Amino acid sequence: MPNFHESPFTRDAEALKVFTHPLRVRIFRLVYSEGPLTASALAPMVDATPSLVSYHLRTLAKYGYIGEDPEASTDGRERYWRALKDLRFTTADFADDPAGAEAAFTVAGVLQADSTRMFREAMARLRDMSPPWQDAAFGAHPTLRLTAAELQSLFEDLIEVVDRYRDRPESTEDGEPRERVLLQMLGFPYQP
Repeated sequence: MPNFHESPFTRDAEALKVFTHPLRVRIFRLVYSEGPLTASALAPMVDATPSLVSYHLRTLAKYGYIGEDPEASTDGRERYWRALKDLRFTTADFADDPAGAEAAFTVAGVLQADSTRMFREAMARLRDMSPPWQDAAFGAHPTLRLTAAELQSLFEDLIEVVDRYRDRPESTEDGEPRERVLLQMLGFPYQP
């Protein structure tokens, strides 16, 4: 899995527009977290045909977000895909480009909608999980007063903490399985 800090910012509006399609966002998230994967393996995960998934994989590859992983193939026939970089962008990078700014805000909305979908599915599943998982899952919505520079610093601090928990194996040394966890972080100015 690529390191968030090592991933370059997407400053090309055309490359960013790749993520205006909700299915592409889901495919990318799966390749990023579960890869390497084939179109055939991804298709049932996203409820789409392998040919449609293959089209979206090629589009993600065209802009360098994913790439083929020939070492993952056992027979050389199936194309395995792995993430090459994370999606990282700011709306400020497109301040002088109206089409780019529109794409950035659209992508932010698509990402939020996909996160909401994942949250709803997780809440339904959490009801049937063990008490330790029910206790561990959390929501927090602190309201802060910050400058733009302080908000940026807070984000960088949070990413440093998150990076300590990345790339952990599927289970602990004593065999306890690890679940996939989506940690969603948003920081933005608002009006009450």
